[in-house]
Amino acid sequence: MSEQKVPRCVEQRIIIKFLVGENVQPSEILQRLKKQYREECLSRTRVFEWCKCFREGRERVENEPHNRRPRTSITPTGWVGLDGDWMGVIHVDFLTEANTINAAYYSALLETEIKEKIRSKRKRGGKRVAFLQDNARPHTAKTTMATISKLKWDLLPHPPYSPDLAPSDFYLFGQLKSHLQGMRLADNDAVIHSVREWICRQPLDFYEKGIRMLPGRWKKCIESGGEYFEE
Repeated sequence: MSEQKVPRCVEQRIIIKFLVGENVQPSEILQRLKKQYREECLSRTRVFEWCKCFREGRERVENEPHNRRPRTSITPTGWVGLDGDWMGVIHVDFLTEANTINAAYYSALLETEIKEKIRSKRKRGGKRVAFLQDNARPHTAKTTMATISKLKWDLLPHPPYSPDLAPSDFYLFGQLKSHLQGMRLADNDAVIHSVREWICRQPLDFYEKGIRMLPGRWKKCIESGGEYFEE
């Protein structure tokens, strides 16, 4: 009889339950999981939620059984943020429905996790960072602009409402959506696992191709008379 493999998300819940029983703080549990599971680590929100559940006496590490057939599609109940370069995805952030993406959250994310991951990933490369983001309100807030200036990143110009000039929109998300289409994913942990697995499975030239498409799109926009790239 073949041995059934324990899903990575359940495996991490077992560890969380054990460490909660040892009175380890949620922040320390999160750090240990990140060190062990890296990109497959549960999100901070999920880790803290499971810590709370186990502290309150929950025994099950599996999801509660459903009385209905799993959906074949996922209704958007959260926010997924991707930060990357031609070498691949640098950071994936999953924000649950209960939380809000605002300037404070986004700025803190840039100044901590994303900054450190860029530094770690580019130990052998140059120090200069050319940063591209869309014009969502949290991205253009004074707090965010001050953070980017403090980090000394070169902020690339980006016109409002232009997903055709954002690699994540015109290249990455469409292919990710096609991958997830029709999959039966019972809960958010399953969605997160599938997204991370797909991202890690892509070859290096996949991400390079998406980034290299950007200059051509910029040129096309300028040649068509767009006024978005004025100094």
